[in-house]
Amino acid sequence: MERGIFRGSIKDMQPYNPPLEGRTQEGYLRLDFNERTIPPHRLVREAIGQYIGRGEYQVYPEYGDLNNVIADYVGVKSSEVIATNGSDQAIDIIYRLLVEKGDNVIVPAPTFAMLEQSAHVQGANIVAPRYKGETLDFPFDEVMAEIKPGVKLVIICNPNNPTGTTLSKDKSEAIIKKAEEAGAGVLVDEAYHEFAPDLTVVDLIDKYNNLFVTRSFSKVMGISGLRAGSVVSQEDNIKELNKIRGPYDINMPAAAAMKALRNPEVVADMKAYISEVMDVSKPALEEFYRRNGVRFIPSGANFHLLEDKDRALTNFLKTKGILIRPRSDPSGTVRVSIGAREDTRKYVEAFQEFLSASK
Repeated sequence: MERGIFRGSIKDMQPYNPPLEGRTQEGYLRLDFNERTIPPHRLVREAIGQYIGRGEYQVYPEYGDLNNVIADYVGVKSSEVIATNGSDQAIDIIYRLLVEKGDNVIVPAPTFAMLEQSAHVQGANIVAPRYKGETLDFPFDEVMAEIKPGVKLVIICNPNNPTGTTLSKDKSEAIIKKAEEAGAGVLVDEAYHEFAPDLTVVDLIDKYNNLFVTRSFSKVMGISGLRAGSVVSQEDNIKELNKIRGPYDINMPAAAAMKALRNPEVVADMKAYISEVMDVSKPALEEFYRRNGVRFIPSGANFHLLEDKDRALTNFLKTKGILIRPRSDPSGTVRVSIGAREDTRKYVEAFQEFLSASK
């Protein structure tokens, strides 16, 4: 097809192609995509199975009280939440609501690829202050300096993917407040919120009408394959987003899984998994890294960023059935998810073997 019919902003883009090939092979320990490393709770699986068992795939989705369930879990009114097809769609519809071609968007880098990809799709001009220093700190002063009339959207990913960097709630609010004064929206990506709950700005949505918070159920609920997320914002903002989102965007297995949140056992299971990752596996890994002189970036989420300049670690671990995620940029870093206790034991054992072989 003649390329002349395509939008210029699309023609010049590169697709986002995460390294998916071969990773579903049975037996792999997948520490590459920050997924939950164990299956979702039994009641979540049963909820999905009950829908599938009915066999009514010919019927269009009907979500019932899904927004109420999500709102109760988040702690807001049902009119302040919209369910989405993963947080990717949540990000996309916020961009489509706020950003037009030529608008300026502040996207601190590096960050989650879809936060940049959606800006490119809209034809926005990206202002990208860099995370800085040995610990890749959020460029707060630089972001504040860039917030001025003409900026349409400011991005905060907190904790940030792929660095694990966190931003204090006070500093997040300072950005939101200045953006409001400048006439800009703020998208706070809280995909990893459950691992750092004190950082959330959801309780600020009633105070700031420019604030949009995106959430994901992939990380701790364990339903990445179903695509389930949400946006939390003021009621008037949600009404506008509903004009953009399609009426059937969420598949029914995902809706069934999210509705399982009304069961206290499911929420308790999620909290137990978070505790195992953050209170058991994470400290054990950091002690292992320090003891062996492995440089890592302090993280507020379920992953670490390590050095792996020649991908020797990545390649070695794959021979042991363990997948980690090398960065596509020239930084020579690799992101490693933190899993449950037994997953961590397997990973440390293989990493120790790598270190011994490298001496």
